[in-house]
Amino acid sequence: MYGDGPAASPGAGEVTVGEGFLLVVRWLHLLAAVVWVGGSIFYLIVLRPAARAEGAEGEAVQRRARQEFRAAVDTAILVLVLTGAVLAFDRLTTPRIGAVYVGVLAAKVALSLWMFFLAHSRLRGSRPPMAEAASSVGPAPWWACAGRALAWTNLVAVLGVVVFVLSDLLRALFEQTLRQGG
Repeated sequence: MYGDGPAASPGAGEVTVGEGFLLVVRWLHLLAAVVWVGGSIFYLIVLRPAARAEGAEGEAVQRRARQEFRAAVDTAILVLVLTGAVLAFDRLTTPRIGAVYVGVLAAKVALSLWMFFLAHSRLRGSRPPMAEAASSVGPAPWWACAGRALAWTNLVAVLGVVVFVLSDLLRALFEQTLRQGG
């Protein structure tokens, strides 16, 4: 599959150069996703509550943490895009990949792009439209509260978990294709 000669048909337990490359690409993809989504979850359940309890000093810590996390997120996004393209190409060129696989992959890509947009907006200090209504004077309408709850880090963390589930589903669909002789 990856070339001619002995490397193309390894014996039991041997790994081809192409398989080794894809293994490294998968690990980089997973590591970038874990750093980003794990960092978002850490922010939600540890850093943000602790910073809120500290008042003004906590706000300064949150700002500093966002600045530091920005580089990690930017790197993660770059790694996810590059490795994701390689992995998608590898899987989509496999014989007998079905429409279900392609549909799940498209959903994963769409949700990932939404996450990239949210992260870019949040880490650059811009505010989503729902946050505008949430900052107005008086009681916030329900949609503003929902927008605030689903904005930025909250939604990035939720979408990240959904993307992880879709990744696992893609793996299961691919393995099913291989078992069926794909």
